Amino acid sequence: MWQKGLWYKEWRGIRWVVPLVFLVFLLAFFVGLVNEANTWNKSQAHYKSEAFQLEQEGDPDFAMTKQEIQDDLTVRYLAYETNLSESVNQYTYFFFSFTVSMPFTMTLVLAVIMGICSVILERYTRGNHFTAVMPYSKRAILGVKVMLGFAVITVSYFVSLGLGLWYFSSQVPTEFIDFHQQKLIMDVLGSWLAYLLLFLLPIVVGYVIGSPLGGILATAGLVLLPSTILAFVAHIISFINKDASLDLTYWGDYFRALEPLGFIRPAYGPLFLQIGLLAGLLVFASVVAERESLETNGKLFVFPGMRVWGLLVFATLVGMFVANMIQEFVDLSGIAGLVVFWLIFSVSLIVSILAGARSFYGKRL
Repeated sequence: MWQKGLWYKEWRGIRWVVPLVFLVFLLAFFVGLVNEANTWNKSQAHYKSEAFQLEQEGDPDFAMTKQEIQDDLTVRYLAYETNLSESVNQYTYFFFSFTVSMPFTMTLVLAVIMGICSVILERYTRGNHFTAVMPYSKRAILGVKVMLGFAVITVSYFVSLGLGLWYFSSQVPTEFIDFHQQKLIMDVLGSWLAYLLLFLLPIVVGYVIGSPLGGILATAGLVLLPSTILAFVAHIISFINKDASLDLTYWGDYFRALEPLGFIRPAYGPLFLQIGLLAGLLVFASVVAERESLETNGKLFVFPGMRVWGLLVFATLVGMFVANMIQEFVDLSGIAGLVVFWLIFSVSLIVSILAGARSFYGKRL
């Protein structure tokens, strides 16, 4: 595993995407937090301005208190506010908007692309033929792919985030920085593990899907699957009891394991789930990597026994996605809406099973 030739070969496979990954992480976190510091300074200058004082004096009934101004400038959460209790007044703390920027979204995309380059795109370039004749075990090759990708993501993430937080803390007075420590740990570690999962997922898919295009589509589907399930369940609960939708926040974080800075509540359960998923994917990848061979190139499924599972996941994803999209546009409600919503899902599921079976098995059911 530690031979220079193997590391050099794997490095050549992803070398073009590594500078892009590092650049986008810098834009997302470092430049993003620089902009946040500028925004904070503008907010503070506004509250100290004469125009704001005149607004306060002109409408005393709606004037902001000193505590509200203090809270509005206080940095409490890196991603989301988590005070969900109705019995406690929830102030609006300073909001980091870089988490909804385009560079931040591109960090997710490039983490997946780097994983796709490691295995799936090798089938396009036939780089896996060259790998097969090298005097290294398949697990050693997998290990180098994973460690190299993990190293690139880890360095890019922590360097860019560290520089960003350093600059932000140097621009904002200490009395206005009061991070929720447990939530900060959840955000930093959870985001790092989410990027590792996004990179590892297409590697695992690349070992079980023999078709390059099929592997890319399967990766996209699996990345979207948790959020699609969460939205589907949220719609069903809103039909039954809209007030119960708040409860989704307390367990919905388990479906946000692939979303950097996606956790809402400060609980370590989702973090342990990410670690479990990471370990499970590594074990699964090491098993399938040993059994995969060049003869499976071009086949949709490397292992025929996985066709049933692939068909079920594909049909379920399509069914939930169609039902969610129609609900977003039509906004059904009540028991009748629930029946129609479930009917749309069922019809889409059945149609997807029939179409998928014809594609996966090459015949009609």
